[in-house]
Amino acid sequence: MKTRTMTALLLSFGLLLTGCAQNAPAASQSSKAPQSAEQNSTQAQGLVASDTWAKAAESGMSAAFGTLHNSADFPLELRKVSNAQGDEIQLHEMTGSGQNMSMKQLEGDLVIAPGADAVLAPGGNHLMFMDLKKPLVAAQTTTLTLEFSDGSSTDVDFAIRNFDGAKENYDEHAGH
Repeated sequence: MKTRTMTALLLSFGLLLTGCAQNAPAASQSSKAPQSAEQNSTQAQGLVASDTWAKAAESGMSAAFGTLHNSADFPLELRKVSNAQGDEIQLHEMTGSGQNMSMKQLEGDLVIAPGADAVLAPGGNHLMFMDLKKPLVAAQTTTLTLEFSDGSSTDVDFAIRNFDGAKENYDEHAGH
């Protein structure tokens, strides 16, 4: 009788373990699916920033650059850029060509199509600090908050470095 009881207990335990093992992968898979869907549920979550940096400056104007990639399956609409210091930061675009090139504040949002990049570069589109409240010191980092049309936002670090290339003129009287 003891053998039958032991056998029954072992079979019951085996069935219990088999039942748990069959349910475990299903539960694991279902918990991963919502995370993937949530990953790109906001515009900010669809942004992948790389090669970000800002031009060192003691005061006045400066600019920030980098690549903003849209990893989502919907457009990203960058509406506003801010920082903790309260600097005015504008989205600028370059228009014209050669000697007739000029920069101006972008009208509306910076729209990044699904899978596309917005390249911010010296002599091209960029983020413009209009009147620095604190110096941008080389070898430090500044954090900018990028805000999107859906109300989401993300903080992006920009390494500050010295840069003499492109000879941009950030003089306040240069037609801005």
